[in-house]
Amino acid sequence: MRIAAAVGLLGLCSCTSLTMAEPQIHVSPYLAVYQLRGKTGMQSRPTPSDPLEDNAPQSLRTFGLDHYKEDVGVRVEIGDGFGGVRFDYYRLDMGTTKSGVLGDDYGALQAGDDVRMKADMDELRASYLEPLFDLETEYRNQPLKFRFAAGAVLAYRDLNLRASTVDGARSQRTQIEGNVVYPAIRARLTWRDVALDIDYAVSPDLALGGDFEGLQQDFEARLSYRLPLRDITLFGGYRYSELVAEGTQGEFRYDADLRLDGFQFGVVLTL
Repeated sequence: MRIAAAVGLLGLCSCTSLTMAEPQIHVSPYLAVYQLRGKTGMQSRPTPSDPLEDNAPQSLRTFGLDHYKEDVGVRVEIGDGFGGVRFDYYRLDMGTTKSGVLGDDYGALQAGDDVRMKADMDELRASYLEPLFDLETEYRNQPLKFRFAAGAVLAYRDLNLRASTVDGARSQRTQIEGNVVYPAIRARLTWRDVALDIDYAVSPDLALGGDFEGLQQDFEARLSYRLPLRDITLFGGYRYSELVAEGTQGEFRYDADLRLDGFQFGVVLTL
């Protein structure tokens, strides 16, 4: 698999890094309170003898997905706590009791249908970032440190959108799957036991097969507090990720311009 090969390359690169000379392992389970929003559209064929018709994109809110949902994720870092190898796994599982009325056809679903949607996704991100420079000064007689790193992220996502009429008479599934490579940067500002981490990754259409395409951005900010005399850190953060895709589901072409964003809360354990 392409993702396995890329993860192997990330690990190989890390062998020459100073951050891996005496690596630590950090494990971060977290609660993700995210929402999935944006638009998606799909072709349709009114009758078997009709040609395929292109349909206008429709908001996920039309399908009832317009709320935040609690899910879980876990992050494992191998390095010096800032740079090194990082693996992230996040499981999205969103359902809804709300419904909406389609303004246009969507695959097997028809305009005027009362519909709702369930979304689920497995996301695995593997990254390697190398620290490039550190700066240090003082604020209120305490060290104020700034660190900067750069590298790359490989993300694999398998997103399924399952839409159906409320009465179950018709349904349409859309699977969006693929790998995306992101050049990435990371910055950390530390004062006493408080740290602010900023991660930004952008992919100018660097897909390794699959349905994702075009410009994709991923931004994350985490504010953390390390408990004194303990190898435990508490954090809260915000993430914004763009999921732009185009592909085929059966005989129908679809496009999706989606956003995943929201808050996360968790703990970092140093092993």
